Amino acid sequence: MRKYLMIPAALLSLALLYACGGTDEDGSEGGDAIAAERVRAMEDSLYAKPGMDRKGAQALLDVYLLYAKVHPRDSLSAEYLFRGANIKSTLGDPQGGIALYDRIIRDFSKWRKIPDTYYLKAFTIDNGLRQKGEAETAYRTVIAKFPDHPFAKDAEQMIENLKYSDEELMKRFEEMNPDSTDAHASSAP
Repeated sequence: MRKYLMIPAALLSLALLYACGGTDEDGSEGGDAIAAERVRAMEDSLYAKPGMDRKGAQALLDVYLLYAKVHPRDSLSAEYLFRGANIKSTLGDPQGGIALYDRIIRDFSKWRKIPDTYYLKAFTIDNGLRQKGEAETAYRTVIAKFPDHPFAKDAEQMIENLKYSDEELMKRFEEMNPDSTDAHASSAP
């Protein structure tokens, strides 16, 4: 019953977002604060639940995308698109997540989380699509655009890891961290 109530609640939230999209009579954007608070409430509700609520995640994604449509230049739209890209990937749509990262890169090139966006795009190509060649290119873009950012060093390591299969990576990790295999072996029944 609860999941059936989620869909009308999401639709109501979408309608309220549209209603809150304009400016107040004095020209201030008070509606944006109301819409953002409604989004926060949806996030709190979704993340308070254990496990994955696919319908709730999809409803939240829809609200993020609607907010970005109604407020295309708002920095909060960049944040919502960023969160939406993560939800897309989590729901099994890495290509959709990459499309949202590309939209952020195109529309919000000066946003404070743009290095994170480039890195997570590369990571999603790597882990979500399993396209090593494209992933390497995307990681190299991170290094070239943000050489002093911590993600540049992470991108270098990820390029190094592209050479190995998952099994080879596990073996390398175990060799580098022998204590982790001891702990795993001692916790086995």
